[in-house]
Amino acid sequence: MYICGMKKTTAVLILLFALVAFIFANGTPEEQQLFFQNLMNNTQPQSQTQSAAPTRSNSSGVTFSSTRGTSYSTGSEIISRDMATLERLYQYVNQNFLYDIDYDAVYDAMANALFEALGDKYTYYVTADESDDYAEEVSGTYGGLGIYFSKTYVDYQDIDDESTLYAVITQVFPGTPAAKGGLKAGDYIIEIDGQSVVDMEANDCAHLMKGDVGTSVELTIKRKETVFKISLVREKITVPTVEYSMLDDTTAYLRILEFSSSTTQSIGEALTDLANQGMEKLMIDLRDNPGGDVDATLEIANMFVKSSKLLSVSYKDPSRNVTYVATDRLLVDEDVEVAILVNGGTASSAEIFTAALKDTGRASVFGTTTYGKGVMQVISSFGTGYTSVTTANFVGPAGDTIHGVGVEPDHPVDELYVEDDELDAYTELIENNAAAAFVDAHPEFTDMNVDAFAAQYASTGIRAEVLRVVVRNEYLSRMDADEVPLADVVYDPIAKAAYEFLQSYENEVENDTPGTSVRVVNF
Repeated sequence: MYICGMKKTTAVLILLFALVAFIFANGTPEEQQLFFQNLMNNTQPQSQTQSAAPTRSNSSGVTFSSTRGTSYSTGSEIISRDMATLERLYQYVNQNFLYDIDYDAVYDAMANALFEALGDKYTYYVTADESDDYAEEVSGTYGGLGIYFSKTYVDYQDIDDESTLYAVITQVFPGTPAAKGGLKAGDYIIEIDGQSVVDMEANDCAHLMKGDVGTSVELTIKRKETVFKISLVREKITVPTVEYSMLDDTTAYLRILEFSSSTTQSIGEALTDLANQGMEKLMIDLRDNPGGDVDATLEIANMFVKSSKLLSVSYKDPSRNVTYVATDRLLVDEDVEVAILVNGGTASSAEIFTAALKDTGRASVFGTTTYGKGVMQVISSFGTGYTSVTTANFVGPAGDTIHGVGVEPDHPVDELYVEDDELDAYTELIENNAAAAFVDAHPEFTDMNVDAFAAQYASTGIRAEVLRVVVRNEYLSRMDADEVPLADVVYDPIAKAAYEFLQSYENEVENDTPGTSVRVVNF
């Protein structure tokens, strides 16, 4: 499976060499030192001097050398020699180390150290203990309850603020055990199978809630002042990677959270549904999309682009280089105008998709420059774990470099953020719950009330657009999850710019009269 994502694990290094210096059990110090030198050089004790072997090159003319030993060797010879040396060292430790050896831990540490030494943050080893969670990330499926939740780090909890103590449900997936059980966004999970979550981190809670399909888990839920227990049966959960809705009669919104193996079908179903609802214009939101499965990404791009280059991939071995070209099988009509929303969190496969539609003229891009990850990894099972190895780099149809550069938007629009000189006032506003007090007094979510809040706190020095978003967020937090709009084309500057562009684009349509055309302008 080819993967372009922003995933990484921390290698645990074990210093086997340091052990040897302390646990020589026999021989004089001189003999011990000679033994160690011979061990590291992969030679037998002897008095004669070894002659150096000549320098050797591979077929590309690149010379490989090593500072260990006395010869210059090809890469494969270096590996063979080093593995033999490492085996002898490991055998020595095994025979002489005083305490019991955790062989699994040593293996994982050596594998991690190998990948860490390559110096590429996208190339790593996933241990057996981490492999189940990693497989879920890649496939987008797991046995669970069907919720997203948040949990404050234990070190940052506030005993007087229960929202920091418990796991807070932020989203319930439709049709899942959680939805069937009546759980709602905003519910607090205070116990899992009788264990308090207060001293747990988010990962601990997730591990307890996940499990084999068909098994049960009991949650203790706090909803406002009511506390109750509910037993849920775990089911196979497909993590939602797609959200969509119609913004008006003709404008559709599609958010792709990541590109996993389950995304292609979901996108196809979403686009078909939107077309049936009258889609003529489409906003695709790829902001903070970390990437994912390249094959899925290209299949989705093929739904929009026909008979054009989509991606060029270059490998270490040039004979493997490949260019991907779209077929002529479109799912989205060519008359549908497309706008893509991106930011600095749009990465990897999401950049492939963006470049493919931008370079072929199929979409206009709004937002800020993307992350700039233009290399590809192969994800493979290895023993009971996984490996991720960078194997290629890629460019879009125009041939522009992506890695370290990113994809530039056609229409640059800055994201809304709190500036440094606003930070103190903003922090005071939030800590004083100013928005909550205002909404209590003005419960109707209207533009008039939003503007009134901005005017009331204009003296703080905080920009009006920031104040509007603060109170907007308070109104949204009080809505049921299914009532919250997916896109905000009023207070989100990037979404607003893209929406306004789609409402005013011009499209040339051929008239029935030969030699003439009609310019259709949508307002």
